[in-house]
Amino acid sequence: MQSLLIQNLRHRLQKRLQKFETESVDAFLIYLKQFWLFFDNSPIYVGIMEQLVTKFNPELDEVIRGIFEQGARDMGESEERQAATGYLVLRKLSTINQQKVFEDIAFRYGSIVGSGVSPTIKKPSIRVITLVFLNPFFEYLDEQLDEQKIILSLLIRYKHRSEWFHREQLQNLIKNDSRKAEKLLALNFYSYLYDQGLDFMIEPSSKQGIIDIIAAQNTKDPLLADAKIFDPDSSRGKRYIRKAFNQIYTYTQQYNEPFGYLVIFKNTDTDLCFLLSNTSSSVPVVTYNYKSIFFITIDIYENPKSVSQRDPLKMIKITEEELIQSAEDSETNT
Repeated sequence: MQSLLIQNLRHRLQKRLQKFETESVDAFLIYLKQFWLFFDNSPIYVGIMEQLVTKFNPELDEVIRGIFEQGARDMGESEERQAATGYLVLRKLSTINQQKVFEDIAFRYGSIVGSGVSPTIKKPSIRVITLVFLNPFFEYLDEQLDEQKIILSLLIRYKHRSEWFHREQLQNLIKNDSRKAEKLLALNFYSYLYDQGLDFMIEPSSKQGIIDIIAAQNTKDPLLADAKIFDPDSSRGKRYIRKAFNQIYTYTQQYNEPFGYLVIFKNTDTDLCFLLSNTSSSVPVVTYNYKSIFFITIDIYENPKSVSQRDPLKMIKITEEELIQSAEDSETNT
């Protein structure tokens, strides 16, 4: 699907890793500052690490404080935790920008150093920081650069961006033209993906219907994504979402793709809850007939009441069985 994008992301990452093979701590810290400027300009890199750090917070806040303020030596047992710790330690080192702090931490972790560092790095403190903090962070980031994880990272980031900063703007799209609201919200979503470097075509013809977006359709592996509004008061309730699931599932069959993505703009004070068997994923997902459909729910509803004045929470639940039944009913009718 986005093989050239992934290849470019990996290449740029490896080029910058080589810069850290230096004999000067001052040079290392300069490269570190330059690296964060590069890193922060890539929403894909940032999104991957934001998800990882969120997974271990608030525990990681105490870990980093212990390393820098209490002389602790804590990396955690899992590779993910080690990568998250390495990321935050390197962030803080570049902010402090003091050789003494760098050397002190390296001395504490010195006994961990093994043979996993490039032989071109001779200075002991740089070898330690590279092995204990830099390598786990870079390796994790590189491993996460596959198509599915990149798309999920971008979708989660789009969800946060919409809910935190653009809720009013998206609401105005609905208020100004309710008939075209879903299409306008979809265009906002597409423009975000385009800004992140994804190439796509919108609404290509299809024998079985029209999909909102097929990314990089001229490749063998298109991205299949649909954007829908959830609002039970305007006939876009549970049945509408089930129908949308069936549509995206049909597209994954038609294009022989393993993944589909359903972006749901929630324009109601009624909550939407998916009761699914897979609870390990950070994003709700249903797998049926070797096809996995991910659900990203974006709350853009502006409640006119304050929290203390709101009615008890209402919720619409959609079970995995109901979603699968909608797909099976469609297959039966074809």
